[in-house]
Amino acid sequence: MMAKLAETRPGSREGLSFSFLSSQEKESFRFLAAQENKNRFPYFFHFLPPSSTKQTKGMAAASSGSSRDQILYALVSRGTIVLAECSATQGNANTIARRILERLPASDSVRQSYTQDRHLFHILTEEGLTFLCMSDEGMGRRVPFAFLEEIRSRFTQAYGSAALTALAYAYNTEFSRILHQQMEYFSFNPNADVINRVRGEVNDVKNIMMENIEKVLDRGEKIELLIDKTDQLQGDAFAFRRNTRKLKREMWWRNFRLACGIGIGVILLVYFISAMACGMKLNKC
Repeated sequence: MMAKLAETRPGSREGLSFSFLSSQEKESFRFLAAQENKNRFPYFFHFLPPSSTKQTKGMAAASSGSSRDQILYALVSRGTIVLAECSATQGNANTIARRILERLPASDSVRQSYTQDRHLFHILTEEGLTFLCMSDEGMGRRVPFAFLEEIRSRFTQAYGSAALTALAYAYNTEFSRILHQQMEYFSFNPNADVINRVRGEVNDVKNIMMENIEKVLDRGEKIELLIDKTDQLQGDAFAFRRNTRKLKREMWWRNFRLACGIGIGVILLVYFISAMACGMKLNKC
């Protein structure tokens, strides 16, 4: 498995033609160019330095024969201290992984990917622990991150807070086997992606249910508010009826007193008129 430089840099030997050299000298020159570019660019992959033309051709044939994308490397670390790792390929993937660990931001939660040639490095950081894997580019992000989630769950269940003070490679003997098993499972078992898809669908259903519950609760609050307003309107209506009856009684008594006053006034007026004509005792008429 050989990785090429992503671009040609000024001054590098990449892209130059030396047709006058023999095949062995060309291979030696390519190896020196690769070593120089590896030192200049820390994210340059060189999994197997070619020592001969036959070896290079054999590697290319093996690479072309394996068309299935897979997870090639994985590790668990605390900062830059590697606690366990497993590699399914030869090369310097572990060196590149350590360079990435050195450059990770100081954050409690990191979920990101780095690309290099035809490979992707995926990083998941939680609670001081970093879970990293390298996969073929065609594998995408969903399955590798499902792999990292599974590794995180198994590692935290197995070691818990003890991993925060463990020495380098303290769990490599035990946990590297689990890394290898899960790498094979997520690389070759078709159910791995189905499980992740089902989990995503379950999460979608949970989100929909949560939204429906929130709507029901919001609707319940509105119903309670409507009930409170109805009770207030009923109280206002009762007070209105009571005040109306009171006002009606007051108006009736006022009209009654007015009618009595008018009647007495009329009687007195008739009496005075009659008294003026017939005398005070009304005996002259």
